[in-house]
Order: sequence, then structure tokens, then C-alpha cells
Amino acid sequence: MKENSAIEDIYKFLRTNIKRKWIVAFLSCFCIGLLTYGYILTHHFLTYDSLWNLYSDQDMISSGRQFLTYVCSISSDYDLPFFNGILAIFYLSITSVFLVEIFHMKSDITIALAAGLLVTFPSVISTFCYTFTIDGYMLALLLATIAFWVTDRKKFGCIPGALLLSISLGIYQAYLSFLMILCVLTLLLYLLKEENYKGIFKKIGNYAIMGVGGYVCYVLSLNGMLMWKGVSMSGYQGTDRINSFSLSQLPEGLKSAFWNFVNFARWGNVLTTTTVMKFAMLLLILGGIALYGYLFLKQGCYKKPLKIVLTIVLASSIPFCATVISIISADTYFHLLMRGAWSLFFIYVLVLLEESAEYKTKKEANVKRITAMALLTCSAVLIFEFAKMANIVGFNMEERYEKSYALSLRIVESLEKTEGYEHGMKVAILGGFPSEEKFPSTEVTKQDLSGYFGADGDYSLNSTSKFAEFMSHYLGVTIQTISQEEEITLTQTEEFAEMQKFPDSGCIRRIGDVWVVKLNG
Repeated sequence: MKENSAIEDIYKFLRTNIKRKWIVAFLSCFCIGLLTYGYILTHHFLTYDSLWNLYSDQDMISSGRQFLTYVCSISSDYDLPFFNGILAIFYLSITSVFLVEIFHMKSDITIALAAGLLVTFPSVISTFCYTFTIDGYMLALLLATIAFWVTDRKKFGCIPGALLLSISLGIYQAYLSFLMILCVLTLLLYLLKEENYKGIFKKIGNYAIMGVGGYVCYVLSLNGMLMWKGVSMSGYQGTDRINSFSLSQLPEGLKSAFWNFVNFARWGNVLTTTTVMKFAMLLLILGGIALYGYLFLKQGCYKKPLKIVLTIVLASSIPFCATVISIISADTYFHLLMRGAWSLFFIYVLVLLEESAEYKTKKEANVKRITAMALLTCSAVLIFEFAKMANIVGFNMEERYEKSYALSLRIVESLEKTEGYEHGMKVAILGGFPSEEKFPSTEVTKQDLSGYFGADGDYSLNSTSKFAEFMSHYLGVTIQTISQEEEITLTQTEEFAEMQKFPDSGCIRRIGDVWVVKLNG
């Protein structure tokens, strides 16, 4: 009798327990991710935040992200585009597997397209501009997805679900909207099939327990760690309102959330960057609404008033769930990194396509084949367009780095040639960006990237402290900076007003004990 080795036993276990659709989802997401972000993975680009994070422990507890430092330590404290990026794509690939399970997807084609939509979605593209933290953020997204899955599938799953959600929020709070949209879309699908209202309300109750419990655990753990470390909240992006939100702020928050959702859809220049993208997105949205309406009628839901009411309530909640952070903090800048929930809308169309695939007559079959071909094509087109935008982002960020490098080098050379300047003296580089009179904008991607937070613009440097960091790391030059208050005082002096703008003669002057370089202003 042949003896089995431990390795063979493991292989048999994996072959028996791993489903084909999991493999399709994982490999589709991973391979499309590599192809989409290969340019960014193999370069080191900079955003305004990157210079502070070339080597950083990501301890962002003052911004309400108490667990970010621990999950980012998996990859190290360095900004490693390739390593961190691969980890991020790996986490997204696992997330795609859970989404396939959550939505009971079966077709290889729809699964592959769903995985592609997840990994190429513009919110992920924008997050890839911050490779120093992207692995942590994508792990937060994965944990939020698992929190939903365990709540939805396991008895008393809302308890571990709440704990997982609290960790996800403690890494990056924005994925609360992803979880909430996941709940809403799943309930809308459940309404089509479930006849037992008790089961429907039980699910709603479990989701509510998981959500409220997760948020409470998040706040408690945050406050506990703030006390332990002796740190207070910075107030960045409304994080100081985590403990102080009141019902009186609700009307303003709801209004802000609604228009935030509408304005992004209409004028965000992210889902509608190209004409092809506009048509693909419009067809997918209209197709998704039509498919849901078809299933709603086919299942006879229109005969049941309670189902009609629940469907209207859930559908109406979508704008607010997708922008829930705006409800808590109405004046928060809701940038592209926080729009991950939108990817679920496009994935959901593929789910509805699978749900409506059955037919009885030849005429019905022809209609459904045409519909399926159109929606599958639109999904593939969106993936292609999103991948193209990712590379345009990389293209501009590389140009921006090169221009920042050239500008920094010219400033250093000008300083060193200035009579009286010596290494170690205080320096203030004022005016933000160079004057376009002297340095005309050469950004060719401005129209396409206006909605891509952190990726647009001519330069990645706009202050003395950032120039100092850049010069230190990339030029090997050290300059001594002054405080922001001292810089403001300098800009109000008569000497500064009389100075020419860089690189004209007189653009560098000693004011007091500070050498001032006037870029603009």
C-alpha cells in the first residue's frame, strides 16, 4: 500500500476544498492588477504626502487610524512601490473571492470582469499614488468585506463581524461606505428571492448589529489607545467629530452626502473621463436598473406592498451610504480614495445579469443574449479605460517627479552661487509653485486627471519643508528650514515684495538671518 506524504495530503485537501470560481476570481484580479499597475509598481513616484513617508511607521492614531501602523509593518516602514503594491493587489484578489461568494456568482466571464472592475477602479488607482500605505488600506477593504461575509453567512456572525469592522475602520475609516453599500445591494437582491419577511428583517438586524457594534468597538479602541499613547485627535478630515457628532448636525450632513454623491456622478471627471467611458457607464447603469426591474416584476414583488416599500427605502439610502463620511462631517473633502463603494455598482450589474440569465422562449433568449453581450462588453471596456487611466496617472507622476527634480536642482545651484550663502544657513522657499510666467505649465494630462486626487499637477513640491526633504533624499543637499509662522511673516515684509520671481536676478535675498527664494507670490 502506497503511503501518502504530508505534501500530497495538503494538495488533495486544497484541490477538494478550493472552488474553481475562487481561482478564477483571484487570478483574474491579480493578473489584471499586475498589468494595470506595472508602470507604477516599477517606479517611485511622489505625492505631497510621500516625502514624509519615505520611511515612516504610519502611526496615524491622531487621524483615527490606530491600527494602520501595525498592518503596514507587514511590508516594512519603507515606501516600497513594488512590494507594497503586490501586497495590495494580493489583498484585493482575496477581496474579489469573497465578493464572488457574497453574490453567489457562477460564470467565469462575469467573475473575471467583476474582479477586473474591483482592481482597476479609479479609487484604487488614486490609492496607488500613495504606495507607502496602499497595502494597509487594501487590507482594510478586505477586512470590511470579510466582516460582511461572516455576518451574512455565520450564526452569530455579527459579533466577529463587528470586531473585524472595528479593525478595518481603525486602519482607514472610508471603507465603512463600501460595507454599507454591500449591505444595501445584498438586501435588494435578497428581497427578490425571499418570501419570509422574518428572514429579511433578521438580516437587516444582523447588519445593524455588526455596523453599530463595529463602530462602537472602533471608538472605544481608539479612545483607549489615544489615552495610552497620550495623543489627541488632529481634526484632520473631520476626525475630531468621531466622538462629538450630534443629531443637530444630521440635516446638514444628509444634504452634504446627497450632493456629494450626485456631483461625483455628474462632474467628477472620473467615471466619465472619455466619451467611450461615458457610454459604457451609462449603458451599465441603465442596464442594471432594467435588469433589477425585470427581476422585480418576474418574481411578483410588485404585488407585495412591503417589498415595494423596502425596495424604495433601500434604493433611496444608496447616495447616503456611499458618502456616509459626509453625514458625520459635512465639510470633509471627500476625495477619490474614499469612493471605493462605487465599484460595487458596476459589479452588481454583472450579478443581476447572472440572476436573469434563464429564459423560456426563443425570443426571450435572443433578447437576453443581446443584453448580456452589451453589458459584458461595457464592463470590459470600463476595465480597459480604467487601466488606461492608471497608466496616464503614472505618466503624469513621472513627469511631475522629473520637473520637481529639475526645479530643486536649479534652486540649489542658484543658492550655492549666491554670494554670502553658506551651507547650514536658514532657507525659505516661498510662493508654493513656480510662477507660470517663468515656468509655463506643461501638464498635458490636466483635463483627464482633474478628478484624480494626488496625481495631477506639474510639481510634487509646494513648500520649504517638502523641498528640504526632496533635496535631502534625492540631491544629497541639506537646508535648514524655519517655521511656517516665520515664513508668513517674511512674505509680509517690504523686502519680499520687492524681490523678483525665480529664476530672475534678485529672486534670492537674505532677509534677517534667512535666505529667501521667491518662487511666486
